[in-house]
Amino acid sequence: MRKILIGLTVIVLIVVGFLVYVYANLDSIVKSTIEDAGTRVTQAEVTVDKVKIETTQNTARITGLKIGNPAGFYSDYAFSLGDISVVIDGASLTGPVIHVEKVVIEAPAITYEVGDKTSNIATIQRNVESFISRVSGPAGENATRDAKEINQDQEGTRVVIDNVYINNGSVAISASFLGGKKLSTALPDLHLTDIGRDNNGATPAQVAEEILSAINTAVIKSVSRLNVDGLMQGVGNLGKSLGDGGSNLKDGADAVGNAVKGLFGSDTSK
Repeated sequence: MRKILIGLTVIVLIVVGFLVYVYANLDSIVKSTIEDAGTRVTQAEVTVDKVKIETTQNTARITGLKIGNPAGFYSDYAFSLGDISVVIDGASLTGPVIHVEKVVIEAPAITYEVGDKTSNIATIQRNVESFISRVSGPAGENATRDAKEINQDQEGTRVVIDNVYINNGSVAISASFLGGKKLSTALPDLHLTDIGRDNNGATPAQVAEEILSAINTAVIKSVSRLNVDGLMQGVGNLGKSLGDGGSNLKDGADAVGNAVKGLFGSDTSK
């Protein structure tokens, strides 16, 4: 009996020690999880400057979260999400569905880079959708290794989010052949509600897909109102000033201008 008690005591101490470690390092654990899972889901490098979790107040703050670009795009990043604050219903943390009362994304900066008949934002959104589809089959039988690992890590993790606010954002359009030039405009404030409510909660990947879809729609509307012709004219003039050596630059600008118009359509009044 004494040996059994000693054994149980050792197990309890190990469990307590592990919990203390997790509690003391919770911020860094969440930071690493966001970076690792985010990179694999979006297929673009995800980095976070800092995570601060206040367990007694059921709040979290994430600063400096950036989503880089998928292969084939070259701007510094696709998303720089500024300051993110989260308020959680603490009573739901022990339940099957976590209830998030509010998520506020303040001052995000988005770079919309035009590629070959697509954009970096649309590509990231498709990558997330592809990830969801890979893990949605029976027991994930068609999932890739990375998708299986993330699905297992987050098994049972479902959330309902009452409100997501995206405020004071900005969008810049970029493309190859622009000679470093960009056009910028404001992103309209967004308010999403009841994410995951109709399906007994959403997985983290599904939450990301829904938010990215809303941002992508808002970005296209914002960028479609930019003076793309003016931007292309400016780059064309730069090409002319370079003489024959600038012909490739002007040709590239014309090609990008046509690609942009093709993505947004000819009617930009809507």
